[in-house]
Amino acid sequence: MIDLPAVPLETRQTNPMTVYLARLAPSSQLTMRYVLQDAADRLGFAEMNVEDIPWHALQPEDVVALVAALREDNYAPNTSSLYVNAIRGVMNEAWRMSLISQDHLLKMRSVKGIAGTRLSQGRNLKRTLIHELMEVCAADPRPQGLRDAAVIALLYGTGMRKSESVDLDLNQVDFRERSLTVTGKGNKQLIKYAPTWAFDKLNKWLEFRREQLKEGESDDAFLFNRIRRGSHITRERITKHAIYYIARQRGTQVGVKIMPHDFRRSFITRVIEEHDLSIAQKLAHHSNIQTTANYDVRDDNERRRAVDRFDL
Repeated sequence: MIDLPAVPLETRQTNPMTVYLARLAPSSQLTMRYVLQDAADRLGFAEMNVEDIPWHALQPEDVVALVAALREDNYAPNTSSLYVNAIRGVMNEAWRMSLISQDHLLKMRSVKGIAGTRLSQGRNLKRTLIHELMEVCAADPRPQGLRDAAVIALLYGTGMRKSESVDLDLNQVDFRERSLTVTGKGNKQLIKYAPTWAFDKLNKWLEFRREQLKEGESDDAFLFNRIRRGSHITRERITKHAIYYIARQRGTQVGVKIMPHDFRRSFITRVIEEHDLSIAQKLAHHSNIQTTANYDVRDDNERRRAVDRFDL
């Protein structure tokens, strides 16, 4: 274990890790807390509460050792960068709290994650597959059929993230303009547009949900409800885990393994195919166009066809 000083009570109460996590969105807090916990375990603090670790006492060589351990365990470069960025975020807060000097902060920032990239594991969901997903949902007589069709339609038709779809409220939807105002990464308010067929699926679900209300009951403020066994539509908002389950379950029904983010990947890939990269960047709301380019998951056959056109 790295030899670190004892942690005064006042430092525990204003731990830079706690301040760093508080700045993040709730979904990101869970991810980064897990990352920091794992990083702490790898640095020799498995027996300590993560809130009690004096993060400000970490040195650049500690982070270098962490990156080396991640490389030895065959972690992908992006994952390694996530660990380094998490620690960097904590150290930024430590500097703001005057727990470390600017020189110490700059040295910590100089440590990089594992260099390199990995091929995308995402899947490009073709239109024929989306039609099949709509068909299996339509064949489901339960309320889940209508709800799942609407969820998939919005994910694929707008390219929104699963967290954005979960947080959607009725007052964020403009049915005339076919637009949805969502809160994206970085607490940014964004406008997503959806095709007519996607709004048709959404309207069918909402109409069915309203038909189930008892006299005098008002409609729910959110778009998608949790549905329990027995087809009972609760008055509770759907969760991100449920979105994951919908993608996996409906994918299994058509013989394909689908992750929720595949809908976003496929949306961006299709816009790149049918329009261009710059339009895809605007619709995906990426600040860096390279991020948009990384979402291009066209398959090998399409790349081969592109190369085969270069005849002598």
